[in-house]
Amino acid sequence: MKKDFSALSFSEKERVCESIFISHGPYWHIYTDGTKMQNIFCCEEDFATGMWALAASLHLSKEVRALTFELMGNHVHLILAGQREDCIKAFDLFAARLRLVFPKRQRTIDWSKFKMDILPIESLQALRNEIIYVNRNAFVANPEYTPDSYPWGGGCAYFCPWLKHLATTPLGELPVLTQRALLHTKKIAPLADLKVIDSMPFIPSFCDISLGESIFRDARSYFNSLTRNAEAFSQIASRLKDSIFLTDEELYSVICSHISKEYSVKTPAQLNAQQKIDTARQMHFGYNASNQQLRRMLRLDLSILEELFP
Repeated sequence: MKKDFSALSFSEKERVCESIFISHGPYWHIYTDGTKMQNIFCCEEDFATGMWALAASLHLSKEVRALTFELMGNHVHLILAGQREDCIKAFDLFAARLRLVFPKRQRTIDWSKFKMDILPIESLQALRNEIIYVNRNAFVANPEYTPDSYPWGGGCAYFCPWLKHLATTPLGELPVLTQRALLHTKKIAPLADLKVIDSMPFIPSFCDISLGESIFRDARSYFNSLTRNAEAFSQIASRLKDSIFLTDEELYSVICSHISKEYSVKTPAQLNAQQKIDTARQMHFGYNASNQQLRRMLRLDLSILEELFP
């Protein structure tokens, strides 16, 4: 009789996760550079269009499985499993659909700058970290969201058992005009079994959330990782040449830990001017802390910070 997964020991769960990791790879992080791209998604309608473009592209890419994704205003992240060439084709299909649809928005977008980079993910722990990093992206950028409430990414579907009880409708059962309006195309047949809920593609019908969840031992290990892995987030951000990746609260916690070890004080208010500047350097270069974050955390004058980090 197969043993209940929840009854397994820590090491047994790790072996199961490692086996799943090995059997479903290789894995890739595909991302675009928001610093080089104007805003693509500026309103809910834009994001909804992006979701349908992504859902259609992944659904048609039979050799690729998405573990999670995040659509941000000016960039995207995808964690994919499959051969490198197939994953690139899936992204190219997504980009082509965006280029086809967005001229109808009467907004000029320079798509020549919407270029992807692809990086391999080579270990179980690295895959966990990359999934967490992507699912935190909007949470870090926007204080209105938590990692599980952002509607334009896969994170909102992770470890949500109630999702299986939601009533969804196959796209092919909707009126033809509705199908065309959602997908901005007349070629609906290959996408007929995509699931729809409230005029949006149902995330588990095009993103393999179950596979993504199985990479973690359980829901607790996933949620603990969301806020307790600053060093891993730092390494990923450096790899992606990303900007801010810690919230103010997380950065403050890192600062307090740093100054406790370095200066034996508990709060930034106890630092002298030089210690604040040295701490600012550590946070800027080690954790991509922005000048505004450092101003808030360390109470340093913005002009000093802009001179240190132009």
